[in-house]
Amino acid sequence: MKFLYLFVFVILTSTYLNADFFDDLNATTTYTKEVSHSFRKATTQQYYRFLWMVDSYFSDNPDNNLTAYEKIRKNKMLVVFSLKDGKTLNLHLRGRVELPRLKNRLELTFSQQDNQEIDNQSASTGYDDVVNDKNLRIGLKYYLYKEKRSSAYAKLSMKVSSHFGPYVKFGIDKSYLSDTLLETSFRNALYYFMNGNDLSASTEVTFYKPLTTNYWLGQGNKLYWEGQEKLYLSNNIILYQVLDINNRIAYRTDITTSYHHEKHFAHESANFSIGYFHRFDKYFFIEAVPKFRKKRENHYKSETLFTLNVGMLLGK
Repeated sequence: MKFLYLFVFVILTSTYLNADFFDDLNATTTYTKEVSHSFRKATTQQYYRFLWMVDSYFSDNPDNNLTAYEKIRKNKMLVVFSLKDGKTLNLHLRGRVELPRLKNRLELTFSQQDNQEIDNQSASTGYDDVVNDKNLRIGLKYYLYKEKRSSAYAKLSMKVSSHFGPYVKFGIDKSYLSDTLLETSFRNALYYFMNGNDLSASTEVTFYKPLTTNYWLGQGNKLYWEGQEKLYLSNNIILYQVLDINNRIAYRTDITTSYHHEKHFAHESANFSIGYFHRFDKYFFIEAVPKFRKKRENHYKSETLFTLNVGMLLGK
């Protein structure tokens, strides 16, 4: 009988402690959510004020035009903190900022993604640059020609991270959408790096198609010419599996081949990754990306890498 009383006492005590634990956990979660959203709102307001200052500086008639300010408020930016292998923390900014009083010809750029792609966050293969691109770039992009699916532009940009320095980019973009919802995009660019007085060029073609409601397929090919001696060819395939509105899995494989006038063709790297994406709400998400890699510089030894991305959306 004593054992029965002891058993009941242990069960009741555990239940009480668990209730307290979960109450504390819920309170902490609620407080963290409130602090996060307050920080996001304050940062968004500072972001809008900065864009307003830039737009006014380049405008011939700076004023307090509320219409222009409302257009500025339509801009979004994705801020991503990326932790790689528990060692390296990188900051990524993704977005293109339209400045309304310059007749939509001038943009502040942090990536190639526009507002619609940032909203969807999985609507193009370019989203995965968040994982793969270590460079933080800030630039001014001027459109020589711009329509819905084609543009020609010049951009003065600055690498803020490794290989720090300014460069100029001239580009021509064109995309097509077929009746079967197959989207084909072409990007061609010429780069001039001021620090080393070097020229580079790239040409890229990507395909993107929804297979079903829950599966989307992307395929990309990029040829990059670096100086007079090196040529890189990168190919990738991405399959998106949409679990629900807030969860998805991205399966990605890519291979990079290089050509050198002395070494000829060589396989630079091969990668395979599985990225799990979870959106807490409209403004915050987390993404876990385990990756398997083989690189020529590491004698093609298998490597296992892990990246954790935490993202915050600035904007409405």
